[in-house]
Amino acid sequence: MTETAEGGKRMTILRAAEKVFAQDGYHGTTMRRIAAEADVPLSLVVYHFTSKLGLFVAIFERRQYVNEQRLAQLHAIPDLQADDAVEQIVRAFVDPVLALHHDPEDAWFAKLVLREAGDPSNQDRPVLKVLFDPMAREFIDALREALPGKPDGFYQWGYLFSVGALTQSASEDRVANLTDKAYLEQKHDLLRSYIIAALRHG
Repeated sequence: MTETAEGGKRMTILRAAEKVFAQDGYHGTTMRRIAAEADVPLSLVVYHFTSKLGLFVAIFERRQYVNEQRLAQLHAIPDLQADDAVEQIVRAFVDPVLALHHDPEDAWFAKLVLREAGDPSNQDRPVLKVLFDPMAREFIDALREALPGKPDGFYQWGYLFSVGALTQSASEDRVANLTDKAYLEQKHDLLRSYIIAALRHG
């Protein structure tokens, strides 16, 4: 197998794994199921990733560019004490993630983040702690500067409640159960407005 072909197979496995983990969760997924979804031998999945945890972490490592985009937008805010600083912080927080929703292939990763964020066992895996928490601390520090004087705990919980709203925005199937229209064209603006209002008036 050439280096290019090997890299292509690895990407195929990662894409398949994103979908299966998003559908079945970490504990409900098997390497054999991922191999079947990717249409490759199980031995090839093990060759590239060694274990289920190794594959799971590799998915998030490949997608770390999304968090890097969020931090780049955050760092580009010229004045965190400006009147519209909260709006700029929220845009930096949500927009790179919402961009995933436009492509059905990328949307599986958004749904996987929703699953991982809500999984009580997520602290057993080095995903949130290693790949998300350093970014989270920077956003919390930015909120502290943009919204001074809030009580202890506000910034940390405000960030986590914002994560909840953002990850739920991937639940388009659930919206379809609640209304005969998904209102997808309104989702992005509504999400930003919701988080901004919660932070400003919480």
